[in-house]
Amino acid sequence: MEEKFIWTEEYSVRNNIIDEQHKTFLSIANDLIALSEGGLPDSATLFENTTKLGNYAMYHLSTEEEMFEKYGYPEAEEHAISHNVFRDEAEKMINDVRNGEGNVSKEARRVAEFCNNWLVNHIMIMDKRYSQFFIDKGLK
Repeated sequence: MEEKFIWTEEYSVRNNIIDEQHKTFLSIANDLIALSEGGLPDSATLFENTTKLGNYAMYHLSTEEEMFEKYGYPEAEEHAISHNVFRDEAEKMINDVRNGEGNVSKEARRVAEFCNNWLVNHIMIMDKRYSQFFIDKGLK
């Protein structure tokens, strides 16, 4: 049984909008973990959930990038590069699921694990770096 992601304050970037988006993103990934554990999911359900996760991730990453531009975040370019790595991998995973490659339960778990691991690492390394910058700009 795969561990679901549990949000703690340690992951907070002290920005309500971004924290709520991170929580939603991880909740969708947790839904994929549950899907992988609930018997044999059908490929259409897996595709629907993987697409939902990918779409939400794109929305979230764009939100961050819009904030970077609006407030002149000095590390915006480097941060966007890490987002693009995720975008490329998410697109690949969605295509793999669409093409029906692999065991459906394993694919659901693989997608969820990748997203959870990427986001947790991204929050703790990259996102924490902008936390004080946005606080200094008056955002909470």
